[in-house]
Amino acid sequence: MDRLVRGRMDHAVAVKEIGADVAALYDVVAQERSADCGIRFRLFLLATHYWEGRWLLEMTGLLPHIENERTKRGGKTVARRWRRRMMLTPCMVSTFATLPGKMTISRFENEKFHDDHLFNFIDLLIVDEAGQCLPEVAGAAFALAKKALVIGDTRQIEPIAVIPKSVDIGNLVESGALNRNYAEEDLDRLDALGLTSTDGSAMRIAQTACRYHSQKELDRGLWLFEHRRSYDEIIQYCNTLCYEGKLKPCRGPASAKGPVGSGTVPGPLAYLHVDGICVAAGGSRRNRLEARTIAAWLAAERGTLERAYGKRLEEIVGVVTPFGGQVREIRQACREEEISISEREGMTVGTVHALQGADREIVIFSPAYSKHADGEFIDMSPSMLNVAVSRAKDAFLVFGDMDLFSTARRGSPRQLLGEFLFGLTENALEFQSLPRDDLERTGHEIRTLRDAEEHDAFLLELLADGGVRKVSIISPWISVETMRRSGILAALGAAKERGMEIEVYVDPALSREGGTLRLEEARAALGPMGVVLKEVGRLHSKIVLAGETLLSVGSYNWLSAKRSGMYARHETSLVYRGSHLSGEIEAITESLRRRVVMGGR
Repeated sequence: MDRLVRGRMDHAVAVKEIGADVAALYDVVAQERSADCGIRFRLFLLATHYWEGRWLLEMTGLLPHIENERTKRGGKTVARRWRRRMMLTPCMVSTFATLPGKMTISRFENEKFHDDHLFNFIDLLIVDEAGQCLPEVAGAAFALAKKALVIGDTRQIEPIAVIPKSVDIGNLVESGALNRNYAEEDLDRLDALGLTSTDGSAMRIAQTACRYHSQKELDRGLWLFEHRRSYDEIIQYCNTLCYEGKLKPCRGPASAKGPVGSGTVPGPLAYLHVDGICVAAGGSRRNRLEARTIAAWLAAERGTLERAYGKRLEEIVGVVTPFGGQVREIRQACREEEISISEREGMTVGTVHALQGADREIVIFSPAYSKHADGEFIDMSPSMLNVAVSRAKDAFLVFGDMDLFSTARRGSPRQLLGEFLFGLTENALEFQSLPRDDLERTGHEIRTLRDAEEHDAFLLELLADGGVRKVSIISPWISVETMRRSGILAALGAAKERGMEIEVYVDPALSREGGTLRLEEARAALGPMGVVLKEVGRLHSKIVLAGETLLSVGSYNWLSAKRSGMYARHETSLVYRGSHLSGEIEAITESLRRRVVMGGR
């Protein structure tokens, strides 16, 4: 009993000595926290001075022979040299490429000197961003260490394999990791371990070797679950996409916090629909209209953003895209708008790799793909959108053809991002439409429509044209009352009586407002006329087509926009004419056909 009492008293004295609260005698976490903030720091300072003294003593004896010692490369000499250095700085920083050279020694054997290395010499090898490192690049460094602390995220950008798969397999066979008469499952097993150059990484190998498994749903290892960079609305996408909902957003929601919460800056998630065209070029892809729209929007919003954040636009915004060709387009467009993209002080514009490990208040994503091309490349790995989205602190904006996200395969990274972007109608941005270079033709003037009056006059004129056989109106929102007041409803009826074929495409979800089924009202008004009403989910384009020679595209909601009052928008549309438009009109029509909702005619 006396021994137990004395033990408790000794424990209390020890707890008091480290500065912890004796009342929390058996609270180990509280004691560890007190030790970290108190006695351990003092011990670290004492240890620093102790080893500085040891270094001075060693150098005192070495100084007379310092020049001679510097040229020696024997194992014992090099080992002593590194231990002296560690007396002053216990940690050194190196790349995988240079570390083996720093640990090179000379070994005498068979009457000759041979290069060798200090294997199993480094006490602790710490590897950062290991998910981006190829196994064969990291292997040599691991051979030099006794233990390793490996940090990385396999859900972010994978390493770029430079060895063809056939060579990778040959190396595995030559090293004995794979039998010469291997079966496909043998190769799959090495893939699962992360050992192959084409699919593996240093992080995957470390996870396989690690005996800790804190979450069964996740890979092996200890996880850093707290995320403090992005607003909760932004990181929630990454949480759903890659982390099984295990991340703990710690920054809080954007509402009423800073420029985004006040409405000064769009976000935290927002998008601008751009009816551009994706073009393959030199093994890459580019979308000129998308690039020009991004640059024009940045130029227009420069003053607002700089006032909101108190620093230069170039420091606030980063632009990322999947393609090097689109990087060049965006940089050129930014130069034309006098936005700096210089190496030192310019805005970061690059592929997703450009912002890996970095962040910006606002990140703009340029997908480059459009309805003219399949965007599956973006979905090849969740890492692309995971990195792009998680670099944004305050706002993640997508500038592109939003049909790319509306039509994406269910469960894909693009489709999930669409769910987040289209969840709130206020996430949709409005901006002036710019002309598309590929639709411009000499001798065919592009007409610009501004405000409701010009748009209404144009549509009424088109519906009254006896030479036009077919008109398609794509307008996400529809309002019978608006169409009646503007005269469009009557014009549709008159055009049908003359035999014109008319199709109206609307978004069924957006056409419901305040509990009123506007879609049902529209069907009741248009059906008896013979006007075909088609429902297209997540419709973003605002377009009018006439035959194969007229295309109007812009930001104006043809069948619902307010014509007057404080909510009237000053939006624009561009009208193209000419036989060269047939291909573009067919691409738009085919995209709409594929997306018509069942039962929506």
